[in-house]
Amino acid sequence: MRAGLKVFAAKGFDAATMDDIALELDATKGLLYYHFKTKEEILRAILRQSPIVGELESGLMATSEMPLAQAMRVAIHGSLALLEEHRDFIRFLHVQALLSQEEAEVVYREVIDRLAALVEKGIDQHKETGEVRADTEPRHWARMLVTLVSSYFLELQVFEKSRKPDPEYLEYLANTMVNSITSERPHPAKE
Repeated sequence: MRAGLKVFAAKGFDAATMDDIALELDATKGLLYYHFKTKEEILRAILRQSPIVGELESGLMATSEMPLAQAMRVAIHGSLALLEEHRDFIRFLHVQALLSQEEAEVVYREVIDRLAALVEKGIDQHKETGEVRADTEPRHWARMLVTLVSSYFLELQVFEKSRKPDPEYLEYLANTMVNSITSERPHPAKE
């Protein structure tokens, strides 16, 4: 997998071949094909075993017992910190996904969709407790949250010299999302 990632980074996903990866491994093509039939399989394995995916999933799972507003903020800020920590790998994935439809599909299935499913599960849990409105569609809100985090991160990466993180804007977005799906709570009666 390391050889595959190295070749993908050097040549791009589309230009990389199984021969290139076998050569990087200093192994026979037969040995490579014994473990992986296609370069897409190698990419899927890289993504599944990438520490960032596991760390993002762990971070999201750690918010499961928190109130919605706190869970949303912790998930957003924690995810952005992890993306920044692994920025070179994330940049590589995004650039390659833009260049290759095949890779984009693998990245989205193996990473983005997995993360959105975890966020959806969290929103569903808050919906069951009544904290989230009954008419909320968790699948759509989860996708919006994952899109928010990834687009904010990418904006900072693309315009890193002119744009700096804006905690006020991020807080505004988090508040907007939370307020949009939170159930109305009965106010205590005034005596």
